[in-house]
Amino acid sequence: MGKRVSTRGIKKHRHYTYEDAACILGLSVQTVRAWKGEGLKVLDQGRPHYILGEALIEFVAKRQQKRTITLAADQFYCFKCRAPKKPFGMMVDYVPINQIRGRLEALCETCERPCQKFSAEASLAALSEVFAIDRRSGSQA
Repeated sequence: MGKRVSTRGIKKHRHYTYEDAACILGLSVQTVRAWKGEGLKVLDQGRPHYILGEALIEFVAKRQQKRTITLAADQFYCFKCRAPKKPFGMMVDYVPINQIRGRLEALCETCERPCQKFSAEASLAALSEVFAIDRRSGSQA
């Protein structure tokens, strides 16, 4: 799984070599070259090959957008199943992190592995209509 990269340093109207693009994005040159096979538009008629800044920004944004998953209020993301899942028996534990925010912990309904997501304490009243919430004391480090 790749890391998220920032496109803030890329100028839309400039062109970049593989090395320049890799340096700006904080990646290896091999990674940027491999993106050509994944659909990155490269001007490869001559040497060196150039990547248009606009095409690079668009490609990186599309790659990162694919990974974004929107969860419904009654779902958790299960890393074992790699999909949004409902908690087993709709039972959830709330572990406060600070006075404002806490962590909802549950078991996946499919594989029964632990799942979690963060939630504001203020939203517990609305979530209690969906889940059976048990409050626990803060995490012990």
